[in-house]
Amino acid sequence: MGEVPHYLTIKRDIQRLIRDGQLLPHVLLPGRWKLTEQYGCSWATVNRAIQELILEGMLYAEKGKGTFVSPAAPGRAGPVRTLSVLLCSFTESVYHSVLKLMQGIHEAAGESGVHAEFTGMREPGRLHDLGGLDGRIVITPGAADYPELAKSVSRGERFVVLGSEFREPGGRWVSSDTREGTRRAVGQLLAAGHRRILLFGLRRGMANYEQKARGYELALTEYGLKPDADWMVYRPEKPADAEALLGRWMGGHPACSAVFAADYTSGLAVLGWAMKAGVRIPRDLSLFVMGEVDSSPYLVVPPSSVVQPFAEMGRQAVRMALGDDDAPSALLPCRIIHRQSVLPPSGRA
Repeated sequence: MGEVPHYLTIKRDIQRLIRDGQLLPHVLLPGRWKLTEQYGCSWATVNRAIQELILEGMLYAEKGKGTFVSPAAPGRAGPVRTLSVLLCSFTESVYHSVLKLMQGIHEAAGESGVHAEFTGMREPGRLHDLGGLDGRIVITPGAADYPELAKSVSRGERFVVLGSEFREPGGRWVSSDTREGTRRAVGQLLAAGHRRILLFGLRRGMANYEQKARGYELALTEYGLKPDADWMVYRPEKPADAEALLGRWMGGHPACSAVFAADYTSGLAVLGWAMKAGVRIPRDLSLFVMGEVDSSPYLVVPPSSVVQPFAEMGRQAVRMALGDDDAPSALLPCRIIHRQSVLPPSGRA
């Protein structure tokens, strides 16, 4: 057998401390930099161990406060009820969004004395392999998963779809209004005088991105403009590939004066391409981003953002799954954050 990875050693050590009662519920863990000194490793190694423990319900994070021991950590005597949560998509580009959804789930489940157990589905469209969805929260299912979701509803199974609008009769779901958030953001670019606006970063087979496309089209139509499919660009998964694709597209569309990035990964691709190409944001190109991570305000050019209420979405899904909220659905509004990445067109082209 090969040597055990360092992150796994750290992870197992923290699990042991929790199981043995040396780390009690709601106890604040040392910061990641402190743990790097304790374990003699890199920040990334510690961070991977901590993030996996958060995903598994051993720990939970509070923004601006730190990482704490979960009150319903598995392996400790206590609550026996388990809430099953299925992750249909956990790729690099949705990493931060899913973590925030999970944070809300952990908080709400812990308050109810329930342990949230997370499992991942490696292959899309394979929900039937699970033997039923009753009692689960299903996070970000793709288009390939919808037929099986519909069958589950027809069998009388009660589950909650999180992160997508599952409007099948009898379906229960929680999502954010990304269509309206996109419409408002693109509308603000139009109000600033932009008419050649790229929608960059769509993902095929994901309902949430389809809503963003509809919001983009609505905003253009309200200004008397006809949406052009050539200006609605789908991107590959890897950030480097997305940046290269954007560069090729921009080379063929010099009239573009603004970009609405469909997620934060796409926004970073725009910023990376612009820096290498010598394009100044916002003087040469305005940018609005669907998404926000903690580092957003500290970038050289902080992007104007559409922020989805991920943690509250997760909490709402738990309330519905546990029967504390009888609402069949919840569409939560997005928040617009205005920063320094939008100006009227400069006429660069």
